[in-house]
Amino acid sequence: MKTKLVAFTLLASISAFASFAQDAADPFADVVETRHGLMLQMASDLGTLGGMAKGTAAYDQAAATQAASNIAAIASVLSMAQFPAGSETGAAADSYALADIWTKQDDFLSKITDLNNAAGMMKMAAATDADAIKGSMAQLGGACSACHKSYRQPES
Repeated sequence: MKTKLVAFTLLASISAFASFAQDAADPFADVVETRHGLMLQMASDLGTLGGMAKGTAAYDQAAATQAASNIAAIASVLSMAQFPAGSETGAAADSYALADIWTKQDDFLSKITDLNNAAGMMKMAAATDADAIKGSMAQLGGACSACHKSYRQPES
């Protein structure tokens, strides 16, 4: 029993040190990973709504409402907290954020506001029907695209 406890303690210590070492090497690793997670969730929910808008998936009010609510929730938490200075591409591992985020911060934040507005409209549309989703998709997609074109390095 004592041997197992010593082994467990040693393993826990090594894991904690590895995590600390990673943070020391790239202090933005966690925030970049969080950004990726938020964007991947939003992409998944956009896919759900997009399928309904295109008619490749049947309209499902519960699924549409959940997807739109998720997008609105994610949009509501986006701020400079997820984009701290120094977490841009080339400076932080796996980051696609362009440095213009910080040099044109007011414009970046206005694009987040546009996303919030479009997400709110989609939330209302999602509770209606597939045609309403289709009508709202251009505004939501446009808000995503406007930010990505200006502030995200394309993946290679």
